[in-house]
Amino acid sequence: MVTECMAGRGAKCAVCPGRQSGLCAELPKALLARVAEASRIVECPANHRLWDEDVQPGFTAILWRGYLRMPRYSLEGRRQIVSIICPGEIVGEGVDTRPGYGMEAVTAVTFCRFERGEFRRLADREPELRRALLRQHMKRLEVLRWLTWSLGLQTPEERLCAFLARACETMPYQPLPDGSGILSLEVPRADVADLLGTTKETISRLTHRLQQIGLIEIRDPRHFRIFDRERLAKVGGLSPARPNSSERPGIAAVRRGLGASEGAAQRAARAALSGPSLPMSLPGGSAAVASS
Repeated sequence: MVTECMAGRGAKCAVCPGRQSGLCAELPKALLARVAEASRIVECPANHRLWDEDVQPGFTAILWRGYLRMPRYSLEGRRQIVSIICPGEIVGEGVDTRPGYGMEAVTAVTFCRFERGEFRRLADREPELRRALLRQHMKRLEVLRWLTWSLGLQTPEERLCAFLARACETMPYQPLPDGSGILSLEVPRADVADLLGTTKETISRLTHRLQQIGLIEIRDPRHFRIFDRERLAKVGGLSPARPNSSERPGIAAVRRGLGASEGAAQRAARAALSGPSLPMSLPGGSAAVASS
């Protein structure tokens, strides 16, 4: 059930996560007030479909709370998620309005809704808003570029490491005194699999493999202790490779990290990783199923 909340908009705007990291963080206070005046607060339950693949969205929205997914379905019903939308990001403008892509709620979501024509008129009048929108579109395209590169060149292990490293910046993450931290994964395993072009079973095997080599600790299916975010990012290929190295940065980081490890468990993990990678399905190979 979709509900609209007209009261308390100012109070919610004051505590919106997007004020620190999203589109609204780039706007001056006076312009932010005008943007808020043009919006309505809307709440949707998990798995609600905001628009279908063949429908042009009639509104623009800034996500206040929760997470959205941008799926594409094949004729056989297979799903590929091409983007996870995080608090502070804008939808209904740019690449996510092209035919063939829908928009669905991963969790219960709250967002600021704008009538599309009114929002575009506001952007026409406000150059600072147009510049902020351009920067947001560039960030979205960069994520899509990374996903395309990742699906084509990386192993499932590397893709999962990169996803977890990025999730530490976009999902709840609690640092611990020893330098590690607890990541709360807000996205179901089925969505992670469809984003990374693999299956839920492979995601499960890989998380246990990462625990074996000491990169993470599985607290429960939704909470992971991340021991070293920088090393996780390197394994995921998010750090550039050395110029004189033909090896992918993720694989090189794994080998360097495992070579420095000690103990029977780490040596066993090294032997496991030196073998062939786990099989990977084609993008969209995991069907839309209930979250685990």
